[in-house]
Amino acid sequence: MINYKKLPILLLIFYIIFGAILQYEGISQFKSLPSPIYGGDYYCQMGAINHIRYGGNPLESSAILDSIPGYLPMYGFLCAQFCNLFNFDTLHGMLYFSVLLFIIASVIWFVLFRTLFRDDWIALIGVVLANGINSYPILKYTSFTLKIMLPLFILALYLSFKERKLVYYIFLGIIYGLLTLSHMVCFIGATLIILVFLAYEFIKNKESYKEILKNWMVFGIVSLPILMLYWYKPIFVYHLHRPYDRIHMDTPDFGRLDIQIKFLFDTIANYLFNFKSLENIVLTIFLWLGIYRYFKIENSELKEFLKLFALGSIISTFSYFITEPILKINFIPTYMSSFYIWVTCILFSSLGLYFTKEYLKLHEENLKKITIYGMIFLLLLGNVTFGFMNYINNNKWANVGKQPIAPWYLSLQSYLLNNTNVNDVILSTKELSFAINAISGRKVMVYRWAQLNNPYINLPQRDLDAAIILYGNDTKKKLELIKKYHVKYLYWDIYWINSEFQFDKNGRLVGIYDPLMTLDKPEYRKELEKYGVKYIPLYFWIDPAVRGDNIRKFHILIISPENYYNYTHPWKPDLDKYLVEVWNYTYKGKKIAVLYKVKLN
Repeated sequence: MINYKKLPILLLIFYIIFGAILQYEGISQFKSLPSPIYGGDYYCQMGAINHIRYGGNPLESSAILDSIPGYLPMYGFLCAQFCNLFNFDTLHGMLYFSVLLFIIASVIWFVLFRTLFRDDWIALIGVVLANGINSYPILKYTSFTLKIMLPLFILALYLSFKERKLVYYIFLGIIYGLLTLSHMVCFIGATLIILVFLAYEFIKNKESYKEILKNWMVFGIVSLPILMLYWYKPIFVYHLHRPYDRIHMDTPDFGRLDIQIKFLFDTIANYLFNFKSLENIVLTIFLWLGIYRYFKIENSELKEFLKLFALGSIISTFSYFITEPILKINFIPTYMSSFYIWVTCILFSSLGLYFTKEYLKLHEENLKKITIYGMIFLLLLGNVTFGFMNYINNNKWANVGKQPIAPWYLSLQSYLLNNTNVNDVILSTKELSFAINAISGRKVMVYRWAQLNNPYINLPQRDLDAAIILYGNDTKKKLELIKKYHVKYLYWDIYWINSEFQFDKNGRLVGIYDPLMTLDKPEYRKELEKYGVKYIPLYFWIDPAVRGDNIRKFHILIISPENYYNYTHPWKPDLDKYLVEVWNYTYKGKKIAVLYKVKLN
């Protein structure tokens, strides 16, 4: 007699083993991260992991001394411990940690769907929809939050809502607190969704105020200490003051009504009418079936939960219609949608699977049910397998990852890890600083504004001060700023000028990449002029990777290429008496990269 009840569990085990092996075989081809070393998110994440691995405080910025983290530390901390435990270098640790995360995420999603729908077949198919192999490797905190923390939050929220037991509110408080250390957009969305559930409980259960207050007070007591690990400095040190507009520099400008409306309709089309791939077709069909089923079933905890969660997800994603005109901010709707609208559609698609169970009378574990759900499982498995293999074989950045990084960066990495402290500060251009931080976790004075992801640091002032150090005419001021920012090293390589500007063969400026810049304010103009630093006023984009008609421009002052002293020595010569060469990389008899130590005494 065949025990059909165990088959979904066996297929889940098969899916996990198959997916882990497939992913391992694919990522084993990588000799570097599948990402650009200048500005690539994965390299930014590598810098955060290296920062923690080599003694940096996880609750401080991986790039800027004495500041809060931009890439929130939960993923980086866990990956760093994984690297140290198994003695992997950071590259291979990130790659192999992804395999472990695939296994853990598959189990978490299965438990979530089984808890919600009480059917192992629906849970199995839900795992493939929510945790497809083609969405790996996970090499960044955003994907980690999506695959691990989000289903844990939904599970904790549902159990709290359904059972109303203190143990589940404690569980929810822990997960909610950890979200603030995992991903800020996901945390804000979770906050708004919790407020929807809280309002519902007070409106629906007026006779149970004392119990509701007790449960949510326990939730608050548990979550608050975890929340303060991140929020203490922004609230009590920075007083939530933001010296520059972090929100609008690298996402669509949701301050514009046309973009607000376009995003609304694009989101509807992307989730309700998406027939671009087999996976999306299946998801769309079951989503519509789930919506139909929702309006046909009788009231239950699951129906109420799905309604409230969907309402909270919609409010979180489209809150910009209110927050932009009133507060001039948004909660990054593109990310919010990828978290909460996406997972809401997954939940309703799973409800659509539940509809097929009832419509086709698949309540018994028999050959009919196995055939129908087994075919859906195999169809989705083939699709996600093809998607992953297509990424490994054909994706532009996956092919870049099959090549090692530049040899001078490997040499520089070895020197920095063996001869410097994790909190030593290095000055260079923003793009070179990005690469230095990525390979070593060492601090830098300047960095890409958007990827630093820290609205509380005065980055315009930092860029301005770096320009004075490098190109100013007042040596005393330069030394003062070097001490202020604790600069211990200066790094140059052949990419210095091209990391900021592009010139044609006749030396004419033809492009701007990521130069030092500051906001166009009278006091900043005055300071640059005082110290002889040339600048170019522009109405231009801030982030070099995100430019277009839908991205906001700002009035900025670009530090002019006229300030360069020469190609191999861009800074003014008065700094030279304080610089001692401690490392270099030579190619064909020429130095193409040099690290100087700054000695003021």
